[in-house]
Amino acid sequence: MLKYRKKEIVIITFIVLFVLIATYKIYYKFKDSSNVEYNTDTLDVTFHEKSAGEVNIEKVSPVTDSVGLSSTAYTFTIENNTNKSLKYEINIVDNESKIKEDNCGTYQIPRNVIKFSIRNKKEKNSIYTLGNLVNGNILSRVIPAKAKEEYTMRFWVSNNSSLTTGLKLHYHGIIQVKDLGTQVAVNY
Repeated sequence: MLKYRKKEIVIITFIVLFVLIATYKIYYKFKDSSNVEYNTDTLDVTFHEKSAGEVNIEKVSPVTDSVGLSSTAYTFTIENNTNKSLKYEINIVDNESKIKEDNCGTYQIPRNVIKFSIRNKKEKNSIYTLGNLVNGNILSRVIPAKAKEEYTMRFWVSNNSSLTTGLKLHYHGIIQVKDLGTQVAVNY
């Protein structure tokens, strides 16, 4: 009887161990497959969605800011891989290739009705209007040596616009990170 009990305990232990290892492997396989890495010589930028830094609004659906703040999120991490503090910029620029591919150059959502939020993990949401940006610059900051900063961005069409739900207007943009304002992080 004791012999069978020990055998059962060993078998159950192996099954539990197998399940734990398999779950761990599966989780990290899918987690890593959605990360897209962009880099400069000094910064590593990891977008945590398969769309990477591509922002697409393909149907007009005006909403309030509180609803917009719960819309689809674009999350990314910026990591300084040097031994000194660095200045970086986050910009949003038009995705010219996507606009050309969709042939929607004349069907663009006006930038003065596109709102977005950006939130650093340690800060509260800041809400901006795309049309108010100068050269697409959202923010400029300094990141300490070997530090990481995580951001979440959301985009929506303001309910204060005269646009009606369902219009076939588009917006295609790209979230860009530049180090020292010169090198754009690219996918290697």
